[in-house]
Amino acid sequence: MEDKFLKSAGEELRRKGYKLTGPRLAIISYLAGEKGHPDMQEILEGLRSEYPAIGMATVYRTVDLLLELGILRAVTLKNNHLRYEVNRSGDHHHHLVCRGCGQIIEFGSCNFQLMAREIEKVTRFRIEEHSLEAYGLCPHCLPGSEDHSTEKI
Repeated sequence: MEDKFLKSAGEELRRKGYKLTGPRLAIISYLAGEKGHPDMQEILEGLRSEYPAIGMATVYRTVDLLLELGILRAVTLKNNHLRYEVNRSGDHHHHLVCRGCGQIIEFGSCNFQLMAREIEKVTRFRIEEHSLEAYGLCPHCLPGSEDHSTEKI
């Protein structure tokens, strides 16, 4: 799955006139293997062991390019803190973001398509894609709550 994503990301870069440079490949590979949602600093730290010469400016430029091309997507936390994940084709999911600890929980259930048809009808706006982040408190941060698992979401 990771190799398929890396290949398609490289093809997208070339199709848009960009080269698949070493730093770009390193950043895409790192994020493709990452299970969480790292921020810029965590991406840099994750790459430093294998690529000690890579700098923050390279990470920023590359992440911005990959966002622009749709290879990555950003998740916005409180205070507009951005975290990143790869944008795999067919992997449509949304996020629950805890305002207490910052945990991000992915969930796949989405009924927005039902609302989208009505919104398009009323506004004559064609919706091409969407994302959803819901903000609140996870079971660990809720005062007096029992520990509930979020694994089945």
